Amino acid sequence: MGLDIHKLVDKYQLNQTEEKILVYIIDNIENVKEIGVRGIAKEFYTSTTTIMNLAKKLGHTGFLDMYYHLNFTLKDKKSQFSGKKNNQFYGVDLEQLLSLIDHKKIDEFVNLLLENKNEIIYTWGGGFSAPITEYITRKLIVLGFKCIYSEPIESYDVNPIQAKLFINVSKSGETDSLLRMSHSAKRNGIKIISFTGDSENSLSKLSDINLKIVDMNTMDDRNKSASSFYANVLMLFEFLIGEYLEKIKEDSDKN
Repeated sequence: MGLDIHKLVDKYQLNQTEEKILVYIIDNIENVKEIGVRGIAKEFYTSTTTIMNLAKKLGHTGFLDMYYHLNFTLKDKKSQFSGKKNNQFYGVDLEQLLSLIDHKKIDEFVNLLLENKNEIIYTWGGGFSAPITEYITRKLIVLGFKCIYSEPIESYDVNPIQAKLFINVSKSGETDSLLRMSHSAKRNGIKIISFTGDSENSLSKLSDINLKIVDMNTMDDRNKSASSFYANVLMLFEFLIGEYLEKIKEDSDKN
């Protein structure tokens, strides 16, 4: 997946050529100083003035000033993460996060996403799970999935648009409306991926893939206590997406 610098492009009003040049510089930061302004200009069939203007747009005095700034920024991040397992999740105890999850479920999750890349995916979560599921929905849409956050039971009972997956979140796994949706989805051949707390629950039994997360406050139905559950759902989902993207990259490299 290519580098996404959408906000930088918007902030500094970069044109398409400038955006491509900036991505190239970042991707080749280790040797771009040696490539130099002329080398970059040649790569993009443009003039050295284009690169100098890009540097000035970004607030730098010239190419070298831009290079040193980007190099320092990128290397500073790398130094923070060096020696850490799975660097993109620095600060997260992945071993603890994944403690309840069989590695086979991770592979199954990735495979389901790969198999349904061009299919419709439903998502839903009630109460405190709603913003978490909305985030999951938006993330999948950004990655190119046809994802719909849908509450009406008819979506699952009739499945008029032939959705193939239903991804949902429930701390208790006992939310009545979600269980009704899941039963309907099951009857219509929609595969279910659920994120729930670690206690035995009805939703986990209905799911094709259930991803359990430690819930330190199982009896806190109204979420009045401090809780890591919802934050950890997001972190686990991002980890799974990382595995999905890595799989795509591996498949691309083979081809």
